[in-house]
Amino acid sequence: MSTHIPPVFASSDDHQVLVALQKTLEVSTSPGPVLLTAEIARLTVVDPKAQAPFVKIGSRVTYRDLQRPGVRTGRLLMPVDIQSQEDCISLMAPVGAALLGLSVDDVFAWEIQGKPRSVKVLEIRG
Repeated sequence: MSTHIPPVFASSDDHQVLVALQKTLEVSTSPGPVLLTAEIARLTVVDPKAQAPFVKIGSRVTYRDLQRPGVRTGRLLMPVDIQSQEDCISLMAPVGAALLGLSVDDVFAWEIQGKPRSVKVLEIRG
């Protein structure tokens, strides 16, 4: 697995929402919340008015899961918003936590239950 960890970003607006969500996850041992908590801790916060070339809450992102065939596209959403949307990626899912804050061409690798996983961001809209 690669030792390079790409930087991750969040707008100050998203950061406030993520920190509030993080407080509810502090006792969770599930893979998604654990990874999300780690990613929130290393976010670089940027001005929300800046044109953000990174995956943020509400972004439609196309990515390749490097351990599985094919390309996937979905909108990164808060867990509460998932029920009414199609093609969604929850921030609480390991892949959602991994995609948060990445830019196009970034590759992020992690392990889940001892198995390597990695994603590469191909396109970001919104």
